[in-house]
Amino acid sequence: MAACIAGAAQAQAPVAITNASIVDVESGRVIAGQTLLIQGNRIRQVGSTGRLQVPAGATTIDGTGRFVIPGLWDMHVHATGFGIDRLFLPVLVAHGVTGVRDMFGRMAWYDSSRAFARRGEFLMPRLFGAGHILDGKPEIWPGSVGVRDATEATRAVDSLAMAGAGFIKVYSRLTPDAFRAAMAAAKAKRLDAGGHVPSLVAVDEALQLNMKTIEHLQMFTTACSSREESLRGDLAAAVASPRGWDSAAVLQRGQLGVLVETFDRARCQALASRVAKSNTWMVPTIVVLRSTSFLDDTTLRADPRVRYIPKFFSASWDPRTDFRFRAVTPEGWATRKRVYQRQLEIVRVLHDAGAKFLAGTDLSNPWIFPGSSLHDELAHFVANGFTPLEALQSATLNPARFLGATDSLGTVRSGKVADLVLLDGNPLADIRNVSRVHAVILNGQPLDRATLDAMLKTAESLANPAPAR
Repeated sequence: MAACIAGAAQAQAPVAITNASIVDVESGRVIAGQTLLIQGNRIRQVGSTGRLQVPAGATTIDGTGRFVIPGLWDMHVHATGFGIDRLFLPVLVAHGVTGVRDMFGRMAWYDSSRAFARRGEFLMPRLFGAGHILDGKPEIWPGSVGVRDATEATRAVDSLAMAGAGFIKVYSRLTPDAFRAAMAAAKAKRLDAGGHVPSLVAVDEALQLNMKTIEHLQMFTTACSSREESLRGDLAAAVASPRGWDSAAVLQRGQLGVLVETFDRARCQALASRVAKSNTWMVPTIVVLRSTSFLDDTTLRADPRVRYIPKFFSASWDPRTDFRFRAVTPEGWATRKRVYQRQLEIVRVLHDAGAKFLAGTDLSNPWIFPGSSLHDELAHFVANGFTPLEALQSATLNPARFLGATDSLGTVRSGKVADLVLLDGNPLADIRNVSRVHAVILNGQPLDRATLDAMLKTAESLANPAPAR
């Protein structure tokens, strides 16, 4: 858990949140008329207002009519490196995100961000990072480590473990043998492994190998198809052909329509039951499934939140230039939207079966915004069958359980780390109230609305610097 702890400054004076309602994310109860006393970075006492004495000199925050929840976690981001850390990380905090799981970076980037935070140059959430992606050959993303076989996969995992990776992120082009070796090596190093189910691997095998998380429902549309085995066999033949993964990419685009038409709900329900009984957590990132299915919609550029995105980032969100989408035809975009509807159906099936969920956004991908897109993700969960409590748990209690950190995070209790959000509305009445952030307590440090607004203003200036004279 030490790898999660960011170097946020701790408040010296005690902090008191008075007369607030506490949202108990375990039971779903709302406990009104409560005062919280915070000393250093811990919640020291919680009790009824009027019975709990506020110490002299405490910084007091009026919680009347407001609701305290644990700090939110975005469990799938890319928020460090390339100078984006000083922009994205504070904006996450300003939206109540006090912890993130970074899915592709460098140990040096993580260390640099934490050092900046310790020096007070910006505020950042707690950060739990994988380091680089472990992929097959040729690797999809520059900066990943591509491995050809089991021996290279084992060596790569050993290197990541030695460098201090919090977990191993596996990716789409790993061969089945390399994937199995990577999973075994991670287990030997007592590291979890999660990410993409490789394209040539069955979801069931990933479950059997105790893959800790599956992101973006990767390979679930194939696993829920009545033609799963033949589709994967055709893909393996394409990968083995002279043009390798280039041929496979063309085939995968062509298979999308088949996946929609051959969706087998009973097969999917049986798979979901196996997921629910496994140790695997689902991180569906619905917001990015949607944005990359509607990337041909030019009205996306009118989203006012783009002001927090550097121009070089938003310029790359054009499907005509993004290597993943530039070959997609108008008919292809229509098919992608149909696949997205199937993906939502899969989310509902998994939820009904009792699968474990974590909220994540895939920040840095097109039309995903720091913090506010996590709020959108929770709203998507509710729209697809989750209760508001279940959605809220996916970004609070469940991350603490996943990280083995329920002794310090995930609930509002005496003795817990003071990562808290004070909301102007009850999220259990309407999950959209998570966006109504009145104040944030980050590792014991109180950040009022004026401070949060100033952080957002700074981020906007960084993303849109004034032209040089």
